[in-house]
Amino acid sequence: MFDTFRSFGMFTPQGNYMVDRIAKAAEKLATADGVENAWRFAERELYKLATADEFGEATDTDVRDQLHDVVCTAAGERCAFYL
Repeated sequence: MFDTFRSFGMFTPQGNYMVDRIAKAAEKLATADGVENAWRFAERELYKLATADEFGEATDTDVRDQLHDVVCTAAGERCAFYL
């Protein structure tokens, strides 16, 4: 199940898998609806994920920064990190 996913600085393979799922959805959204909406979505999802005890680090700056880069790359444009 956790064979092919990107690393986002989470503490476990399961955490990286969960963030990669958010990243994939945000990449699709970025190409369809723009970078700002995609980043808002991704950040909301990270905060939801962080409510689970085993994924509390999902809102760490490093994780958010890596995901922000993925979303911006998918959209081909930048948006503010803090919206």
